[in-house]
Amino acid sequence: MTQNLNKPNSSEARCNRFKLMGFLTLCGAQLCQAAEIKIGVSLSIPPYVIQETNSGIELELLNQALAVKGHTASIQYLPLARTFHELREGKLDGIINIKDGMLDNVFYSNVAITYQNCAISLEDNNFTINNIDDLNNKQVVSFQRASSLLGEEFAKMAKANSGYQEQARQVQQVYMLMKHRADVVVMDKNIFKYYLKQAYLEGKLTEKDLKQQAICHKIFPPTEYKFAFLSEQIRDDFNVGLKQITQDGSLVALQEKYRRLMSFETEAEASTKLTEPKIIKNDSY
Repeated sequence: MTQNLNKPNSSEARCNRFKLMGFLTLCGAQLCQAAEIKIGVSLSIPPYVIQETNSGIELELLNQALAVKGHTASIQYLPLARTFHELREGKLDGIINIKDGMLDNVFYSNVAITYQNCAISLEDNNFTINNIDDLNNKQVVSFQRASSLLGEEFAKMAKANSGYQEQARQVQQVYMLMKHRADVVVMDKNIFKYYLKQAYLEGKLTEKDLKQQAICHKIFPPTEYKFAFLSEQIRDDFNVGLKQITQDGSLVALQEKYRRLMSFETEAEASTKLTEPKIIKNDSY
């Protein structure tokens, strides 16, 4: 009696069935674990968060890191206090731009983004700004709540300096500096670069304005932010994703994308008058 070589014996068939069932179970578990994560975002902070297009360095970083484990992010734009409240109530799964200790009963990610606040002046003014005390006798325009966020020494300067003011709309800081209505603006260097280009594209700054060289005086330490999640597993998945996009070059590509967005290279190529301005001295991404 000859054996049918095309027909597997019963033990082989059972083995294959078990393998298939195991594979399907594994796939099903992975699909079940993938989730839509509701993330609270309190402000539009270009180029980090651009609410109008639901984009920005932080939002794309968030999406790319979560996608490594199959998750997607649903962005919920809410006032800052409400993001905290809704996270505590379980109506959100996470929020961005948090420091250790700001919230209880959450799981903090690794450092996700670093801001660099600077005291920004115009080179032609030839200011020496090596520390916060050097701002005392100058017209200083800062972002909203800076006096409570940038440390005790800065708060003391803000209180004593009659020329100090805060602006809710950071684009106004850029106008005021470039139009010589302020000596110094205090803001993150990338936010400054983003709004400088937008002001030019909207016709609010001229090519002559852009030829002025701005200087970033790094008198503030970098500010590192984490993301906070209600789920330890989602936090861990985000950290894994963040590590992967850092190692595989995706994060560098993302940073380059937004560097070009803030650059004047394209406009310089299209214009016979405008040369690519350096925008800001003492700058590194």
